[in-house]
Amino acid sequence: MTEIKKTDEEILFPELKVEGEVLKPWSFGKLFDLSPMLETVLDKMEAKGMDIDFTKDVIPYMAIAKLFTIATPEILKIMSITLDKSEEEIKDFDMSKGVKVAAAIYEQNKAIVKNALTPLFQKTGGQSKRKKN
Repeated sequence: MTEIKKTDEEILFPELKVEGEVLKPWSFGKLFDLSPMLETVLDKMEAKGMDIDFTKDVIPYMAIAKLFTIATPEILKIMSITLDKSEEEIKDFDMSKGVKVAAAIYEQNKAIVKNALTPLFQKTGGQSKRKKN
C-alpha cells in the first residue's frame, strides 16, 4: 500500500470539499484582499446595533440571517474571492449550497475571524462598541 505524504501546508491548512466546492483557508494575503469587505460588514453590523459574540463557537441562526440581509454584497464578494469564482457563479448556487458554503468558509476561517474581530468589540452596557483607530 502506497502512503501519500502531505506537505506541511496541507497539514496546517487543510482543504474542505462542500457541495462540490473546494475551500482553502485564507492565506495572509487573502486576508488583506478581504479586509475592506470585513470592515464594511462590521460597520453595517454596528449601524444596525447587531451584537454578535464572535468568541462563541456557534452564531445563532437569526444573527446569520440578519447578517446576510444587511451585508449581502460583501458576503458575495468574500465568497467570490475565497472560492476564486465570479459573483455570478456564486449567485447561481442554490440556497442550500450557498448557505452551506458560506458557513463552511466561516467555520474554516473562524480562528482568523475571531482573532481579528474580537478585539474590535468591547462590551459596554449590552452594546458592542468598535474601537476606532
